[in-house]
Amino acid sequence: MGKLDGKVVVITGCGSGLGKQFAIRMAREGASLSICSKNAARLEETRKLCEEAGADVISYACDVADYDELVKFVDMTIEHFKTVDVLINNVHHVVLAPFIDLKMEDFMYDLKVDFCSTWHLMQLLFPYMKDKPGAGASIINFGSRWGQESPCMSGEYAPLKEAIRALSRTVAREWGQYNIRCNIVCPGGFTDNAQNNMSQQLPEMQKYAMEAFKDNAFHRPGDPYDDVAPVVVFLASDESKWLSGQTINVDGGGWMAD
Repeated sequence: MGKLDGKVVVITGCGSGLGKQFAIRMAREGASLSICSKNAARLEETRKLCEEAGADVISYACDVADYDELVKFVDMTIEHFKTVDVLINNVHHVVLAPFIDLKMEDFMYDLKVDFCSTWHLMQLLFPYMKDKPGAGASIINFGSRWGQESPCMSGEYAPLKEAIRALSRTVAREWGQYNIRCNIVCPGGFTDNAQNNMSQQLPEMQKYAMEAFKDNAFHRPGDPYDDVAPVVVFLASDESKWLSGQTINVDGGGWMAD
């Protein structure tokens, strides 16, 4: 038996990177999946891999910055599955530049992708997640070590990730009465296409990425499927029923806050 047998899981940003690995891992743990990505071809590849793992999967290619598209995604999810047990707001978009060079239009777009999509999906899916018996429902949102450290070049990305962490704690407090838990994962120091793309935007960030690998407790990069996805599976499973409002740094011990 899988850890997620019988659960319906919604995941954003499944075309590549962490989201793709989360979907595959959860499919192998018995979950049914509703997944989305802006890249239709990559999303289709993820869907096929999840189906090969035995999962019931529906997919929708959309831009999560568009509220109407999110409504369509939710509607097709509920039409197919009738309910949702787990929501994973994984999608993100990053612009790296010195603060003085950042453009407000870029920030506003990323605000819609990162923060607003998280906000909207939690509100849209609340009626289908509340008051579940037993361990209830689980929301997993994503912060970042960059949000906690605020390194140079992160003036657009870090504030958005910290806003998501703050919102997640509020939701955890308010929705516990409805048997919904909400936690935050801050992954870091892993090998991943998205992370590589971020570090390649600027030479300074390439150096930062390499330092992140060296500074963790294991002195190696993490693997999205083997090192990060199992933590997300745990948070989605009934085993995490007494855990809410917490930030979990999944970075090989790279960030050890008091």
